Amino acid sequence: MKPKIRTGTTQLEKGQLWEMKDVHIEIVELGKHLTHYRLFHKSKQKRVPISLDKIQTVQDYLIANHAVLAKSVQTN
Repeated sequence: MKPKIRTGTTQLEKGQLWEMKDVHIEIVELGKHLTHYRLFHKSKQKRVPISLDKIQTVQDYLIANHAVLAKSVQTN
């Protein structure tokens, strides 16, 4: 039996925080094809640069590294 992929049904949204073994990814901005994100280690880092990549590339990275959604976006 294959393990369930946790990111397959969840779309990326602005403000999400994804946890992996040693790092976190925070989605800063989300466009039509690209996303701005911060990739930082669990040790308290300051001034983490914002990176830009395709949405599909970020989703593939999250799936490959078994990311778990730690903080979801609050909808009002």
